[in-house]
Amino acid sequence: MKYNDTPSYQQIHLQGVKHISPFEVFRIMGSENISIVDVREENEVVASSIDYERFLIHPLSKIIDSMDELPKNEPLIIVCEYGERSVKVVNLLNVQGFAEVYNLDGGMQAWRELGLPIVGGYEQHSCSNCGYGCH
Repeated sequence: MKYNDTPSYQQIHLQGVKHISPFEVFRIMGSENISIVDVREENEVVASSIDYERFLIHPLSKIIDSMDELPKNEPLIIVCEYGERSVKVVNLLNVQGFAEVYNLDGGMQAWRELGLPIVGGYEQHSCSNCGYGCH
């Protein structure tokens, strides 16, 4: 998995946070054992998200309470809308001893702008966590 120590698609950065490009995440989604963790609020996830088997929703507003549910010894890609909230969560998880945590550089905005596939809209979304039925 290729990552950078500084972001390319966003301004905000915290020392020690590793950034992974949307193209790299898309490339490894089918071949590596990773989980994608979306820290946006549920209404944002409903609007557009990444269609991936190991897609987890843990909103920033609840991450302290739900962090123990995250796999600690496998790569986690943390996602938000612009990469700002996800940088903070990556930093938090690093401090909490998570082995491999990466920020999706530029967040969902960069993912969409690069034309990578998304799912979204109330008709397509179904999640037990948010009431519309996602994974």
